[in-house]
Amino acid sequence: MSRQWMSDDEFDKIFDEKSAEINEQLESEILIAMIGDVNAGKSSTINRLMGDDVAQVGAKPGETQEIKKFSYKDKIIFVDTPGLDDIYSEHSDETMKFYKQADLILFFLNAAGTVLSETELKSLKRIAKVNKDLILVLNKIDAADDIPSLVKYVQDHTGYEYPVTPISSRTGENIGMLQKEVLTLLEAKKKIF
Repeated sequence: MSRQWMSDDEFDKIFDEKSAEINEQLESEILIAMIGDVNAGKSSTINRLMGDDVAQVGAKPGETQEIKKFSYKDKIIFVDTPGLDDIYSEHSDETMKFYKQADLILFFLNAAGTVLSETELKSLKRIAKVNKDLILVLNKIDAADDIPSLVKYVQDHTGYEYPVTPISSRTGENIGMLQKEVLTLLEAKKKIF
């Protein structure tokens, strides 16, 4: 039996429709926070998920200097945060305060850099004590080799507790997979909210 693959446009359409459906059933806002080190692709991923260039992106680290909310649907809000390792500690501190307010967290790791550094793992554990609704986003896979080994490394070091989604916010690779994971958590959240 052959499996038919969906195009990116079909994934985007389904994500949009399902998000609208969930949005209608929510009684309060759901904040989806993008958290991770500087230059991990948080803003670029928001732009991909929203299908529009709403979040400012740049090549230099620290482009996002404050918490910014982007309304995807009436009650589904993507939140861009400063990098956890921002050279201005007050920016990082702002992010570490905010995660407690978030309903879902997309925790970004850089596949082209030091994947899950000791500092990142410490931040992840601190966040996970308060918020277990996490997706680990392994971004920049277009600039990395042996993605399955990187995913396994992350899973091994996080006890297989969270979904690990390898994506490229630059090329759009696997954005559909991330949309699916977000929808799964949103479906669970709508029962609570």
